[in-house]
Amino acid sequence: MLQVNDISKNFGDFKAINDLSFEVKVGDVMGFLGPNGAGKTTSMRVITGYLKSDKGSVVINNKNIDEDPIFTKSMIGYLPEGVPLYLDLSPYLYLDYVCQVREIKNPKTAIKKAISDLQLEEVKDVPIETLSKGFKRRVGIAQALIHNPKLLILDEPTDGLDPLQKFEVRKLITKLSKTKAIIISTHILDEVPEVCNKCLIINNGEKVFEGTPTQLKKKVGKTLDEKFRKLVK
Repeated sequence: MLQVNDISKNFGDFKAINDLSFEVKVGDVMGFLGPNGAGKTTSMRVITGYLKSDKGSVVINNKNIDEDPIFTKSMIGYLPEGVPLYLDLSPYLYLDYVCQVREIKNPKTAIKKAISDLQLEEVKDVPIETLSKGFKRRVGIAQALIHNPKLLILDEPTDGLDPLQKFEVRKLITKLSKTKAIIISTHILDEVPEVCNKCLIINNGEKVFEGTPTQLKKKVGKTLDEKFRKLVK
């Protein structure tokens, strides 16, 4: 579903990404890890077409994102770290707006499913500006799912959620992975073995590990957290 081929991105003299390559297939949930400033957000922005790479290519469902941006971007559901929400709208009206922009057929059905999946029923008619950080995050996830994308890219999807909400979102991600390719950027290392079958660690814009959580844990012999700290020194 997603092939990232030797992408690089510079900002002046600063190299944010350096020859990064990986692939994610339908059924995969890849944990995308790295310290602050490692290049995770820049990588996701290049993959989604928000930024253009200086080198390399991003291929989604066998189409190059630079050559066929409309088709490839229609395949992506993206939750950025600071998802833009229209705070004066309710979750229902906001999702209805997203449906109009994406020209979704049967918008009422799509909205009902997204609200149910993210457990937003009790706040669906409340102005978004009055919602807690956790509910706002769930609205952000709902907009990423509303068009039933084949590739989900989620930046800190459980940020701001309470333990029960985190459990429900992780359960939803596991369910969605049966028909989608999913990338999760997270700093919560405990999430990786719970929901991911692959993990990728980058540091200074370069890949330092790619494999399964089990392989990562075996390599260090103890915890993922200890291994993570060693890999990014």
